[in-house]
Amino acid sequence: MKSDTLTPTKNVAIQESRLEDIFKEMSEWSDRIAKRAFELFAASGFTDGHDLEDWFQAEKQLLKPLALDVKDLANEFVVTAEVPGFEANELNIHVNGQQLIIEGKREFSDEKKEKGAARSETKLEEIYRAVELPAPVLADEATSELKNGILELKLPKAAKPRQIKIVAA
Repeated sequence: MKSDTLTPTKNVAIQESRLEDIFKEMSEWSDRIAKRAFELFAASGFTDGHDLEDWFQAEKQLLKPLALDVKDLANEFVVTAEVPGFEANELNIHVNGQQLIIEGKREFSDEKKEKGAARSETKLEEIYRAVELPAPVLADEATSELKNGILELKLPKAAKPRQIKIVAA
């Protein structure tokens, strides 16, 4: 019988971010992708006509896919994301109104020893996902859990807008 306690549950800090900070971070990611796309362009001998392919290849190399599920419940959104291999201290979660950003960065080494030779590589893996939620949430009341590579966020919805009846005079 399999035990659910293989990896202890950990909490990931959820930060409320200013919109300017979110735009700055997205701009930095765009710059990283553009730099890598140019490196791919240069490596191909500056061959024209492949700029879109180079851009997509750069995105694929820098940004790992992040499977995400958003459930809209009565009073909260429950977001589940697959983040295999990441620890709680390697993840950052930012919330601003309806904007949710999940990002992670981890460094690990890959060592292989063969007869008379050893090879060691340090690898960097990054994930980044920005999601527009259907309604604003309260970042200061949000909770998170990380267990067995699954990140679960519970994001309470902000107060619902009320409809005001108009009475004719």
